Amino acid sequence: MQPASIAAEIALDAVEKSFGNTPVIPPLSATLGAGEFTVVLGPSGCGKSTLLNMIAGLEPVSAGRIRIDGQEVQDWEPKDRGCAMVFQNYALYPHMTVAENIGYALKVAGIARAERQQRVEGAARVVQLGDLLDRRPGQLSGGQRQRVAIARAIVREPRVLLFDEPLSNLDAKLRHGMRMELSHLHRRIGATSVFVTHDQVEAMTLADKVLILNEGRIEQFGTPHEIYHFPASLFVAGFIGAPAMNLIEVEGDGTALRLPDGTALAGSAHRGRAVLGIRPEKLRIAEDGLPATIVYREDLGSHAVLVVRLGSGQEINVSTPLGGDTVAADQLSLHLPEAHVHLFDPASGQRLNVTQGQVR
Repeated sequence: MQPASIAAEIALDAVEKSFGNTPVIPPLSATLGAGEFTVVLGPSGCGKSTLLNMIAGLEPVSAGRIRIDGQEVQDWEPKDRGCAMVFQNYALYPHMTVAENIGYALKVAGIARAERQQRVEGAARVVQLGDLLDRRPGQLSGGQRQRVAIARAIVREPRVLLFDEPLSNLDAKLRHGMRMELSHLHRRIGATSVFVTHDQVEAMTLADKVLILNEGRIEQFGTPHEIYHFPASLFVAGFIGAPAMNLIEVEGDGTALRLPDGTALAGSAHRGRAVLGIRPEKLRIAEDGLPATIVYREDLGSHAVLVVRLGSGQEINVSTPLGGDTVAADQLSLHLPEAHVHLFDPASGQRLNVTQGQVR
């Protein structure tokens, strides 16, 4: 099954949303590429679902323009926008069969029975439900019901597929399987996909691009690699990663970044206050490095996550494959590879671009 229409670019031009006098999304502009899988990621209440609903037409915009395939659609009815939506709640009709649920929108639209049946069977094959068309929702597992909801969306052959936290009601094993299925589905049908979630694992594994929202504002919009390895702000650095990036307040003297007690952590040309960031897995256990005391350890088999306390009293996380070698230790010596050190402005929270150097 292939969509009847070519995937459409979505352009958001200074889109705003307020509820009464309460602004939810200040002016927001972004372009979601045609055929790309864009994940909108952020904490609860940041405006993710509101943004998705404005694209779908379920919420009117307060200001700004939305273009789908070059056409302004902010004043169009949802049914005219070429979008199909999959919700967190499957919202299936319990008295209908799988086939009837999938094809209901086509029936309402007056599609002839023969074409309707052909498209229902095609959509069911895409989501691997071909053998379950005669069952009712009560006879299906949670993952199967979610696939019915997805098939109900793609049977309309949309230019844009919108997902509002569709995996939240599934257990961990089912979520893993559904992530794989959604990735394969996207490659097969080629529609532009916009997926809302608060789960960073879903974002990092599914997305071509990740749009990170914080209080309705875009913190960063880039590939999963860019988001993880080059966070644009303190918010992104602290939000992405498990454990999250270590953030340490330092003072730069033009040669090194130092803790309050004067200990040098990394070489840098920066002068003044800053926040140093480094991923837990980028820290190295070394014989001659920064002294640290282990205060807590989680041995996860493949690796260990250690909480260590520096001489300044700051506690940071270390993720290391050497968990078996360190499990009995109380003291460590750490090295911060300067290639993996990030600097942020403590006032604005934005990333600083400063030349790194050797610790002196």
